[in-house]
Amino acid sequence: MNLKEHIQQHKNEFDSEEMSTKSKVLFKEKLQKELHSVKKTKVVYRRFIAVAASIVLVFSVILWNQDSEVSVKTAEVLNYLEDASAGKRLEGVYKFDEEFKNEDSKIIETLLKILHKDENANVKIATVDALLKFPSNDNVRTNLITALENEKTPLVQIKIIKSLSYLRENRAQNTLEEIINNEETFPIVKSNATLAMNQLKQ
Repeated sequence: MNLKEHIQQHKNEFDSEEMSTKSKVLFKEKLQKELHSVKKTKVVYRRFIAVAASIVLVFSVILWNQDSEVSVKTAEVLNYLEDASAGKRLEGVYKFDEEFKNEDSKIIETLLKILHKDENANVKIATVDALLKFPSNDNVRTNLITALENEKTPLVQIKIIKSLSYLRENRAQNTLEEIINNEETFPIVKSNATLAMNQLKQ
């Protein structure tokens, strides 16, 4: 029986101010029990809040450290990719390919710029390999098609053709057909384009 029930049961005694000694004792015991229960609840609640706050703080520190580490890695790779030296840019592509498991929008955008504008064939070929780590990224896929439309270096053309075939990118068929029908296309590029076209049509 809680305090409220006790008071209701002895309502007449309260109203008539004729509480017996026994009732007074019982009332005092109930009151102390209720007060003790409230205090205990407050202590447990405060401890719970303190523990929860500590957990949030710990996770915040962990996430902050992870973000800081990723930011440092991203800045380092970007410095390599934007270097004037083709060797440094190539090293940056390899670093990204080896160290990054998840997509990094800044690095991917830089890699796409390299794919379209870099004058070094080896850097471009390595860039295509790095971009293939993210086959579900539609931006990567569409940019590979655009790059193939504008690319003039046979080795890079072949690399992109094989990549689009690997991705089963059917939207590349029109571009492949143009390459096949272009009289200026190198025979080895044309044969790779024909093979890719047949694979995509299967």
